[in-house]
Amino acid sequence: MAVSDMPHGDEEGRYLRTDSKFWQKCSGKSKRDRLWQEEAMAETREYYQETRSGDALAFYFCGWEKCEPGHSFGPAVRPHYLFHLVLSGRGFYERGGCRYEIGPGQGFLILPGESTCYSADWAEPWEYCWICFGGAEAEGILRECGLGEDNLIYADKSGGLLRREMMQLVDSFEHAMVNNYMLLGRLYLSLSHMVSKQPSGDLVVQEYLNRALDFIRNNFGYEIGVSEIAHTVGIDRTYLYRIFRQQVGQSPKEYLTGFRLRMAAGMLRETRLSVTEIALSCGFREVSLFDRQFRAAYGCTPMRYRKNAGL
Repeated sequence: MAVSDMPHGDEEGRYLRTDSKFWQKCSGKSKRDRLWQEEAMAETREYYQETRSGDALAFYFCGWEKCEPGHSFGPAVRPHYLFHLVLSGRGFYERGGCRYEIGPGQGFLILPGESTCYSADWAEPWEYCWICFGGAEAEGILRECGLGEDNLIYADKSGGLLRREMMQLVDSFEHAMVNNYMLLGRLYLSLSHMVSKQPSGDLVVQEYLNRALDFIRNNFGYEIGVSEIAHTVGIDRTYLYRIFRQQVGQSPKEYLTGFRLRMAAGMLRETRLSVTEIALSCGFREVSLFDRQFRAAYGCTPMRYRKNAGL
């Protein structure tokens, strides 16, 4: 998305955000140059209108942009879920030290509270559209779409339906067709085109996995292990192991350790808690074990990682 001035409102309380660099270029220019400004600003459209369905699902904003070569945003943290669908061109998405190349028909999800950065390719800059949303149902819906903490890259298999729905959502603001029911309806329709169409057996496996992942996310700071995870999900350890190997590519123990280390790395970057406090907060009962496993995963000690992050 473009780096922007404050949004400009209309009589309906909706907001359009425009790229500030065009205002800078055209300040005090002739009528011909102002017409060029209007044409250039059409390369970015972003609309704000917060709409809720109780606490279940909330729409915040949507937009479209045809980026300039190398155009980037971030690193920055978002308070809500933000999903981009690439319509043409290519670009790069960076989060948690990993960099992904994204092309047409692919999308990427930004999680609330996570620092990310994304940029357009210099040779073939991308064009994309986006929706920002939240609410109590959002995480569960995204899981049904195959998206979550461990998979933030999406491959569109809707045959163009997702693209059409998201662009109709953006276009509706320009035709004064916006109301709360329409916004929430189009948001639900967009997400419906993303839901994985899995056989019933796969849905059962996915539900077991979702329960396990939920339990880990909510309890990683406590003394839990594979037995506690299996007991909570309601299956035996062997079946749990098989599900994780098939769906995640790791054993439950490997995933739990990796999740704890990712949480610890985030705390090292973003807080001034001591290494001991972070280790204990992330479920490591011995600081020496935390130090050893952190080095194996990140190639340096926790203190060195913090210094490299500039704290």
